[in-house]
Amino acid sequence: MFKTPYEPNVLIPRFVDGEEVGFWIPRDVNEELLRDIPDIETLVYADGTEPGTGRRRPDLWIRRVREELRAFQTWVSNVERMGGRPLFKGLTPDARNPRLFYCYYLPPGGGEPVMFKIKLPLKYPERPPRTEGLKVMSYARFRKPGTGEPCLGRLEEENWRRNWQRWGIAHYLALVGLYEATKQGLSIKRLERMRER
Repeated sequence: MFKTPYEPNVLIPRFVDGEEVGFWIPRDVNEELLRDIPDIETLVYADGTEPGTGRRRPDLWIRRVREELRAFQTWVSNVERMGGRPLFKGLTPDARNPRLFYCYYLPPGGGEPVMFKIKLPLKYPERPPRTEGLKVMSYARFRKPGTGEPCLGRLEEENWRRNWQRWGIAHYLALVGLYEATKQGLSIKRLERMRER
């Protein structure tokens, strides 16, 4: 199922009302997990060019950044309104670099928030963002070689390829949050195996 040994190979339970039991698979993610995050409507690359035409449109990039910040804040507010504790807060663009954002990761068990960077490639949103400073949440073999950042594998690749025209930073961070949830699933399996011995 997975292309590299760095991807989490964990089934993630999907809970529904009634007797149905199932699992999320990559194609289900955008319907279930991301429904509280508004789609991004402004389509422009991070280098300020329009996809398809190549025309420079820095005004569209400014609009896109505002839309990204609104979508992130809406997502965080929705999580809090439903009684949840968001994993991420405080998305802020860098004043000098339009392709750099800062955000805080809030560890699930409490503890000090961790500031990390979100770097956007020139062809973002066609190419997904990259994180720097989230090594604290990566685990086991499921890290990007060389950087130690969380490796989302096909969860990221397949979903991003299908949805890049309407997804943004908040959607990417939701996938990172799903990655964090798999860590807890692996811990439970490890405890069960230890009890069997």
